Amino acid sequence: MSSRFTQWASLSPWSIISFSLHALKMMLSNGYALIPVIYTGWQQGFSSPWVILVISAIILAITTFAIVQWSQYRFRVQDHKLGIKQGLLFKRTHEIPLNKIQNVRLEQPLYFRPLGLFSLVVETAGSKQDEAVLSAVNYRQAMQLKQRLFIHAPTQAVSEQTETAPVDGAATAPSASSIVVQKQLKDLLIFGLYQNNLFWLSIIFGSILGQLNWDKIGDNVFAQALWQWYQTTIATSLMSELLFALSVLLLLSLLLALISIASAVLKYHPYKLSLRNNTLHRTGGLLAKQHDVLALSRVQLIRFNQPILGRLFKRWTANFKQVKGTEIEQHAKRHMLIPSMTPAEITSVFFKLSGLKSRATELPSHYQGIDIGWFWRRAYWPPLVPLLAVALQGLNGFTQLMWLAATLVVIALYLRYRQWGYRLQGHDLWIHTGMLGHSWQLLSLTKVQHVCISQTSGQRRKHLATLHLGMASGEQTIPYLSITDARLIAETALSLTKYDHNNWI
Repeated sequence: MSSRFTQWASLSPWSIISFSLHALKMMLSNGYALIPVIYTGWQQGFSSPWVILVISAIILAITTFAIVQWSQYRFRVQDHKLGIKQGLLFKRTHEIPLNKIQNVRLEQPLYFRPLGLFSLVVETAGSKQDEAVLSAVNYRQAMQLKQRLFIHAPTQAVSEQTETAPVDGAATAPSASSIVVQKQLKDLLIFGLYQNNLFWLSIIFGSILGQLNWDKIGDNVFAQALWQWYQTTIATSLMSELLFALSVLLLLSLLLALISIASAVLKYHPYKLSLRNNTLHRTGGLLAKQHDVLALSRVQLIRFNQPILGRLFKRWTANFKQVKGTEIEQHAKRHMLIPSMTPAEITSVFFKLSGLKSRATELPSHYQGIDIGWFWRRAYWPPLVPLLAVALQGLNGFTQLMWLAATLVVIALYLRYRQWGYRLQGHDLWIHTGMLGHSWQLLSLTKVQHVCISQTSGQRRKHLATLHLGMASGEQTIPYLSITDARLIAETALSLTKYDHNNWI
């Protein structure tokens, strides 16, 4: 074993940039420190000397914090573990066993690109955040570190040889590599369009609308003319108002789609997913070049999403979910994914990824739906609220809106019920969910860690049950299926794991 990286070493001074931006990101995400600046600036038209003073103090504090972080940050690779020491007043030491490392991601942010430097991000199973970030390392150092960190993971360590100069400087023959899928600019444009998120629409436009001076806008001639047109043309019926609101929402969504499209292109273009020694390698990114690595043995399940716009384009997004803690729910969509896939491409990818535990060859064409009892148990609750309001206030405009909202909720519950189902194919289980869009989740029953079958009194009378499948990526649930199917799936999973003593993770 080489002595390189075995002694405590510091990061390059250029990592101060990374520490500064990380501190700024934390401040922006919390937002509390910016309240005085925004309030004072908004009241004074951003000309108050207090604004300049507060901004200068924030910049000075961030820079000082970053310099201290850099000066106290040390790392080494020794005794089969990665050691990290950091902190000035509160010292922290991390000891990460090399055989527990799940993923090592190589990134090149825009501010490091002119310097030819990278950031090496280390993830472990079950962590909700990155365990370690080694910033401002050159490409050779990054590849050598990746090789050392994966030295106790044979399937991944070998895969690194294709792009890593060995530690001792000797030449290494490249291992076999195959391209799984590549995405052109057109595919990423479509991906950004159909993956549009209305949640960010409410955040962006909610903040803007909250800062507008509505009294001043109301005095505007154009606004008055627009309001007059709305009163005479749209406000004549509830249905017209509803259609107008949906049209405005659609227009704003399309405007937001421009942000989503730009984000998809900047983050993933040029997208390439390759396979070497049962390890996936994803590269791409215009602003921040990324290189993600994921061993197929780490994949817990594959999720195929098709939002409502994706149905129009017949495109799917595939997500390879690992151990819970490093996925989209906790950490900003950094898991391995394949955007904008056609059904033919999905079949091709299944054929190439023979190292997966699952043996599927294509998306199923149908599924066994859950019992309608799931819907009826929930459908009678929404109408109770408007029914009570009508009993107290009578039928008026407000209670009519309440009835409309309750009706929409019931329709949404019915659509969800219709989309919920499952299909057992050998040792693979498909779970279908959705509402207006579709979602297929493919899991190999060999990855199941615990099984639970529960029944309510009503389910017991109808010979139904709810099946809970515990996996390292989270629990999967199928409600209101027949007790016979629940027992078949559970017994299949238990029999597979009984005779397969390999690590589930």
